Amino acid sequence: MRPLIDENNLSYSKEFLIYHTRGTIFMSLLLLVGSFVGFIYFYMQNQLLGVSLMFCLFVFQIPLLIKSIKRIDEIQFRINSKGIQYRNNSLIPWSNIENEKAVYDYHDNRDNDTSYFTYQIIEPSQIMKFDLAGLSTDISELNIVLTIQRNRFKKENNIL
Repeated sequence: MRPLIDENNLSYSKEFLIYHTRGTIFMSLLLLVGSFVGFIYFYMQNQLLGVSLMFCLFVFQIPLLIKSIKRIDEIQFRINSKGIQYRNNSLIPWSNIENEKAVYDYHDNRDNDTSYFTYQIIEPSQIMKFDLAGLSTDISELNIVLTIQRNRFKKENNIL
């Protein structure tokens, strides 16, 4: 029987890149437009408090939006058959990584459930844990990529 996840699957590229999600940019843009519309509305109604609040919200959203747009092309994770690289740090080889997985952390309050990407670096004995909420991947896709890239590493280095 064929395994469910095939490391020779050609639909997965040799390298998997994870970026920041575009949802934060969309929400900032929506808030910016909403505050501008609110500013115009309160100005037409001659409500000085509403005008000043909407103006402050509008002005403070501009730098946040610019910062989000600048960060959109920053690679957060690079996962390939050689190892895992976080941002601009050096690539950690698979031979120095263990227990790599994407996990879902359940809480009593369903709104606080979070998903994490964790792996352990063997040599400095360090556990890395990253929240997946602001990243462009989900648990199932990340687990499949981790399995495929780990198996490609084993195959390339003749590790059984």
